[in-house]
Amino acid sequence: MPKKKSNPDTYRIAINGNWSFEDLYVFPRAYEQVYFLVQSLSPEHDEQDLERINHSFRAFPWRGGYSAVNFYNQLKFVTPAKARPQIVSMHKGSPGWFELALVVAAAISVERLVKSVANSIDHTHGIYDKVVKGLMERKLLRLDVKRKELQFKQEELNYIESSLNQMARILGFDNLKKINEKTGHPYVSLKILLSLYRRVRKLADYSEKGKANFGDGEV
Repeated sequence: MPKKKSNPDTYRIAINGNWSFEDLYVFPRAYEQVYFLVQSLSPEHDEQDLERINHSFRAFPWRGGYSAVNFYNQLKFVTPAKARPQIVSMHKGSPGWFELALVVAAAISVERLVKSVANSIDHTHGIYDKVVKGLMERKLLRLDVKRKELQFKQEELNYIESSLNQMARILGFDNLKKINEKTGHPYVSLKILLSLYRRVRKLADYSEKGKANFGDGEV
């Protein structure tokens, strides 16, 4: 079968190798969650949507996994239906593809995040592990950000801000100022970027294994 070309208003992910039913759940879910976060930071939102998006960044306690799940579900809910990824076509072959109708600029931003991690996956995961270990040692990993105002010692705040910058750097994430404005505190921003990394890492694993290639290139 000839190579499938994407249309100007769609984005194509080439696929190859063995895909299981589980893959068809894990991959699209991780992809749309990363996409919804990227799209939420777009300047092209009307006032009502922007208010709902901003609320999402401050609505959860971030003590455990439920906050991350609820955060991404909320971002999906506040993303207009026309901007949510929809499958235009898909094919399993050599290569196959997912062709998605979505906001292409956001899809390209997702692609950059995935490639940033995939290009040095061992290094990026080492940084992630180091950051999480440091938070655990300082007893900062499971603070309830909704129960009281966040107050930190200067050394703790320095560690949080340094870790936030490290996570942004390994992700190639260039919207740190904007996400800090939405969360109101670097600690919340850090928890969000840690959750973002875990989802990007899943996508990068598919790329590293040759099962998915983001953009018009073939696997």
